[in-house]
Amino acid sequence: MKLVKKLVILLSLLALLSFQQTDRFVGKVVVEWLDDGRKMKLLEDFAYIDPNGKTWKAPKGSKIDGASIPRLLWSVIGGPYEEKYRKASVVHDYYCVKPQNESWENVHLMFYNACVTEGTSQIKAKVMYAAVYAGGPRWEISYTKSGNNSISKIEHFKTFTQNEKFENIKRWIEQNNPDLSKINDTLNTIVIAAKL
Repeated sequence: MKLVKKLVILLSLLALLSFQQTDRFVGKVVVEWLDDGRKMKLLEDFAYIDPNGKTWKAPKGSKIDGASIPRLLWSVIGGPYEEKYRKASVVHDYYCVKPQNESWENVHLMFYNACVTEGTSQIKAKVMYAAVYAGGPRWEISYTKSGNNSISKIEHFKTFTQNEKFENIKRWIEQNNPDLSKINDTLNTIVIAAKL
């Protein structure tokens, strides 16, 4: 009987652990404002673990400024530190400045997932995702082989989207709740990307 009781307790614990949320933030956003009045510096490591278990770390000392949310769209969706996407914007900012080996598409998708994890409604998160997809940073990473080493080169792109077109996209998302691939397809018809 004791064995059955222990087995029931063990199975109950395993069931509880299996329902634990996989996507989450790790740490606390602790920052200090820098003298320019806009940028902040992280005083502690901060991270986001996405639904697939991948860790997106913004290390202590990183400078963030919310610039990955295009200023032009602040009046449409809000500024970078206003709502339940502040934590998401910290990690997103870091990867937009230092993409390392991450594509801009994956970084923007991480931002969407982090917004939802933080408590942003799915519709608002899709509008935020569309904003960074339409007006946020883009880059291409290419690799060349030099002897035994692989050297990466990052080319940055500037995106251009007319504000009124984005207003229409925002309304479309709010009314239809399309999936992300439909948002991407629609935005690809109106966004212009040019190499810097």
